[in-house]
Amino acid sequence: MEGPEYLTVFEGTTGKALATVDYVPGRGEPGLWGDNGGNRGERYLAGVAYLDGKHPSAVMCRGYYTRVTLAAWDWRDGKLSLRWLFDSYDGTPGNAAYSGQGNHSLSVADVDNDGCDEIIYGACAIDNNGKGLYSTGFGHGDALHCADLDPERPGLEVFQVHENIRVSADVAAGHMRDARTGERLWGLPATEDVGRGMSADIDPRHPGNECWSIASGGLYSAKGERITTKRPRSCNFAAWWDGDLLRELLDKNTISKWDYTQETDVVLFRADSCTSINGTKATPNLSADLLGDWREEVILSHVNGKELRLFSTTIPTDYRFVTLMHDPQYRLAIAWQNVAYNQPPHPRTAPGQQNKR
Repeated sequence: MEGPEYLTVFEGTTGKALATVDYVPGRGEPGLWGDNGGNRGERYLAGVAYLDGKHPSAVMCRGYYTRVTLAAWDWRDGKLSLRWLFDSYDGTPGNAAYSGQGNHSLSVADVDNDGCDEIIYGACAIDNNGKGLYSTGFGHGDALHCADLDPERPGLEVFQVHENIRVSADVAAGHMRDARTGERLWGLPATEDVGRGMSADIDPRHPGNECWSIASGGLYSAKGERITTKRPRSCNFAAWWDGDLLRELLDKNTISKWDYTQETDVVLFRADSCTSINGTKATPNLSADLLGDWREEVILSHVNGKELRLFSTTIPTDYRFVTLMHDPQYRLAIAWQNVAYNQPPHPRTAPGQQNKR
């Protein structure tokens, strides 16, 4: 494979190109990325992060099966400049441990509470200064969720599933870790690749988020305790839709509520005129709190392929919160939601959880 690779900043109102730079790093030798066919060297992720705590930077990522790279770019005073480059293959002591740890998605959060954002890059994390924060060694996966999943612990947690059974068999069905240190809190074993996993507060009898995957065999509490023998059919997306503080489940064109007493799904809404995107991933075009009453809207493609339709709940609520978009972590999640395998956005702290602290 050959040809130019570059990044360009465009003026939003006119489309005028304001600055262009070479994409860093270039593809180089294809085998460094995990194959010789140009597939794994063309795996990209991207996000926006406040790496200095004040200004946004674009984080452009390449590779996750073997070589892992992240490049942070600043747009300041009409100039596009490289803030830092992390490369697991550049020989920097310790960086090799980050190879093969990337996901088909990422998350951005201030995991060490220093006022600056870190990048949760699958089974590892990169500090705001471009240096490795930790690597779990659990390897590649498809889904991860980062937030205050367990409100009884200080700080944030990550729930992730894995596909590299060779290095993650004892946690592949899902593991919870400390988002700052990478310390494993609990894990669920699997004997084959696990491609779907979810974390959301769907059962009020247990504090924090429940966690499950296609291989978990039930629901688990934020403490890693098995609390049901059944799990929701969906391991895909979540959305705050009805009037209570539990989160609902979004899959394809349907929003369902988990009936925790009967251990079954109850359909609340179905957009019959619309369809999901991304094939078997069955994700929305976007889900986010766009209208600002703290519940989330869903944007789906019309079946005619010519329209996007925005759906909002009509269910009243007795709760009032600041819009989720005022949560910095949630707002950044809307920016990265549509990279590779779309994942649902999470605020740092769920609605209503602040008052329980």
